[in-house]
Amino acid sequence: EVDSKYDLRKLIHSIKVGVALVSVSLLYLLDPLYKQVGENAMWAIMTVVVIFEFYAGATLSKGLNRGIGTILGGGLGCLAAAFAQDVGGIGNSIVVGISVFISGAAATYIRLVPRIKKRYEYGAMIFILTFNLVVVSGLRAEEVMQLARERLTTIVMGFLICIFISLLVFPVWAGDELHDSLTSKFENLARSIEGCLEEYFKVDTEKKNRP
Repeated sequence: EVDSKYDLRKLIHSIKVGVALVSVSLLYLLDPLYKQVGENAMWAIMTVVVIFEFYAGATLSKGLNRGIGTILGGGLGCLAAAFAQDVGGIGNSIVVGISVFISGAAATYIRLVPRIKKRYEYGAMIFILTFNLVVVSGLRAEEVMQLARERLTTIVMGFLICIFISLLVFPVWAGDELHDSLTSKFENLARSIEGCLEEYFKVDTEKKNRP
């Protein structure tokens, strides 16, 4: 019975992912929406693919990780890019190289800390990716800000679609799965103990009935 429930949940989850992808693809398919977001719509699609998890809580956690990593990486990347533009010349490349090294090394070290790795590793990875994309892009500071804002907007769209479908359409919570698993194990344990007791009393009765 538990396996059949799990198979049904897997089927429902697959359908939900398909619906989410169709919904976010409308940013490409509908001309009014495409004119607003343009090629940045791919970031919304990518967000749905990478953060939509089987459990609703995992989807929410991964989405928040992606959002925080994107905001921090984009914000610090914009500051580093603006500073590099002010330096100019050969100093531009030096500042970019130093900032990429420091951010990449620091974020990688932090994500290896067991407590951080367990909960925020994905956010640290997105921070490294976003920071490098913004800093190494070589655009002017105002263009970097516009690019970061547009990408963040499309990522938020993908995140909201995932959360809406995951939490409101047949949500699957890890607590429910744990409850079903524990219930099944206790039922199996109870049947085993019952069988052992029946066998024990049967043997005991046979001994007493012997002449």
